Amino acid sequence: MRIIKDIRIFLVDGQEVVRRGVRDTLGVEEDMEIVGDYSSAEEALSQTEILLPNIVLMEAKMPGMGGVEATRRLHQKRTPCKVIMITLDEDCLAEALEAGVAGYILKDIKCQELAEAIRRVYHGELVIDERLISAYHIVEGEAEYLPLVGNGILVKEVELVIPPPVDASWLLRFICHVEEAIEASIVQQVGSLVGGTAVTILLRRATSLADVLGRLREMPDVEEAREKSASEYSSFDFANKTIARLETHPKKKLLVTLKEAGSAKQLELTGLRTG
Repeated sequence: MRIIKDIRIFLVDGQEVVRRGVRDTLGVEEDMEIVGDYSSAEEALSQTEILLPNIVLMEAKMPGMGGVEATRRLHQKRTPCKVIMITLDEDCLAEALEAGVAGYILKDIKCQELAEAIRRVYHGELVIDERLISAYHIVEGEAEYLPLVGNGILVKEVELVIPPPVDASWLLRFICHVEEAIEASIVQQVGSLVGGTAVTILLRRATSLADVLGRLREMPDVEEAREKSASEYSSFDFANKTIARLETHPKKKLLVTLKEAGSAKQLELTGLRTG
């Protein structure tokens, strides 16, 4: 019986030898599968809705359509996959991030580092080759991309998970405060006041996970904000519904304990894509 692997990858590069090398590198990874191998961005774009990759490894500059333009078109089509630019070209970083890539790495990356970069992007991080970011800082309108240093993580979407019991007026008030505090807008809400509520919010700019935590900790009602394990999250009634919706885009979890008269309520934030 064929085993379905979590990470489904498209390889897009004009050089066959490069694609073959990447395929050999990733072929030993138990959680990864190459589901498409293309020499042109045009061909890859025509197959994304058929083969449903969740990661696209793409060269920045190719004959015909380049990787940056292909990334823009994937986002316009709202294709649920994340693009990692793997390239020799160091000059396209700002343009690639503006187009919506979730990763930008150089082709001389070590094999295991490549696999780890793919996993990090799959799990909702924005990964930039550390050699390119020491002085990196660009602004796209009002959207500011912060440097990703060492193990730093940039997120553009988070899920706020509120376990029961929850007072309706308190919930609405706190969500409004969070929107303002971390500069975000609500895109979805699932669950109930009795069984627990999960609210997905989209950040107006890519923000470091550490910055999100820092802003939460500065809110007057927050007792504590920290990372949280998946086992803690799975105990909530709404967890299965939430995980089912997000299984192609797993997210990091943060626990936020709020100050409130008589008792402390707990919230959970899960950080994402970019993309």
